[in-house]
Amino acid sequence: MSPRILGTLLALYTLLSGGFRLAGLSVPVFKIPFLSTAAVGWVLLGLCLLAGVWLLRGPRQWQFSPLTLKQLRRFKAIRRGYVSFLLLLVLVLLGSLDGLLVGKRALIVSYEGKLYFPFVTKVLPATTFGGSEESETDYRELKLKFREEKSANWVLMPPVPYDAKLDTSETIAIMEERGGLIYETGSSQPFNGRAYTVFKDKPEQKRQEIVFRQGQRHGELRGWDLAGEQVEKATYEKGQRQAYTDYTNGKIPALDAQTAPTLYAAIYPPSPPSTTHQHFLGTTSSGGDVLAILFGGWQQAIIASVLFVTIVFVVGVIVGGTLGYFGGLYDIIGSRLIEIWSVLPFLFIILIISSIISPTLFMLVLIISAFSWMGTTMYIRTAAYKEKARDYVASARLLGASTSRVIFRHILPNSIAILVTLAPFEVAAIISSLAALDFLGFGLPPEEPSWGRLLREGTEDFNYPWIVASAFVAMTTVLILVTFVGEAIREAFDPKKFTTYR
Repeated sequence: MSPRILGTLLALYTLLSGGFRLAGLSVPVFKIPFLSTAAVGWVLLGLCLLAGVWLLRGPRQWQFSPLTLKQLRRFKAIRRGYVSFLLLLVLVLLGSLDGLLVGKRALIVSYEGKLYFPFVTKVLPATTFGGSEESETDYRELKLKFREEKSANWVLMPPVPYDAKLDTSETIAIMEERGGLIYETGSSQPFNGRAYTVFKDKPEQKRQEIVFRQGQRHGELRGWDLAGEQVEKATYEKGQRQAYTDYTNGKIPALDAQTAPTLYAAIYPPSPPSTTHQHFLGTTSSGGDVLAILFGGWQQAIIASVLFVTIVFVVGVIVGGTLGYFGGLYDIIGSRLIEIWSVLPFLFIILIISSIISPTLFMLVLIISAFSWMGTTMYIRTAAYKEKARDYVASARLLGASTSRVIFRHILPNSIAILVTLAPFEVAAIISSLAALDFLGFGLPPEEPSWGRLLREGTEDFNYPWIVASAFVAMTTVLILVTFVGEAIREAFDPKKFTTYR
């Protein structure tokens, strides 16, 4: 892909993303800049537009030096790092699809011959689809309603029909009878727990609640009328009724005639993985879908990594480049200030800020960046010291090149290998830092998806291993891939490994 094609694509993406935002549409991929805050989103779009215009005015083809091309070939030859890089690109692409893969809003709703696309449009009230409430439509319930009515209307949900935050709806299982025993639909094990029936004309009202053990009635039965008053009580043991009390003087058969035949059961969180309810990795103690939370946490990690690397590198290049280039008293004072700043208690500052306000993702990244730019600065300072003593810098000065041109057109391009080598490890650092803060309870607000919070919940009670196992595997996989990429880049860009002295 040539620079001008890339510039055209960046400019087009900026215009489409901004246009969709102004129109109130939440289109996957194009909504990525605004996943943090609106202000940050517009800033990112501005930077994308500037980068696109700069590339459009640049050369027709990329002009890489022979050394850079050789380093890229070395990187591709290191299979472990190159494959890890491709896998990370795939994961980033999946994260950018957003509501197409994970979300509680339907992809398409066909209602009375008209198509709706709720995952990109504004909030659609339940009255849009024949409901009685003005609140947002519950598309999972709407799908069940259309299915039960056997109407021509239909709902297409994402593969994971749950949101990453504030989506803790109750899971209702449908029971079925096999061989005289009760099973949850799709399960091979007899049902254990409480199940209930409802009235045909008032499905929100329970008719009976029965306790089952190994698929048989074993325990207490209670029954209610349409007004919610208890009308009967019974006790069962291994499917046989042991005692029964009728409080209606013979009206129970009439109530039985009004009872729907389907038997339901409420699945209380945390629940194990289930393909029937599309909780593929189970739920948390609050009822949130683990896979949806992992997906949301991955999106947070992508945004945080881009912001963190950008801030750290911009500050490190500017401060480190000027310290190394000018040297002298300026370098001495700057280095001492950096040393003082580096010993400030980072964790205590986070504790103070978290106790005063509820930090957003952007604020946390800013705070972590404020205590993480010193390493990059010192690397760039050392490189600038080395490069400014070379002959090509002296030649540029003799030809009248300005200080900014010498730094940004000569010294920095020849030090770029340092930034490329550091980038993967900076990504690993921000992901680990955010997870650690969330694990300790000083990170993002509780409603935000977080890998660290999943780890903490899983380690507090190992009776639900799917929670901690999912978070651990997801975080470990990403960090291993990033580390493999970093090691491959460091090896490919290391001149000592591929230099022969004679």
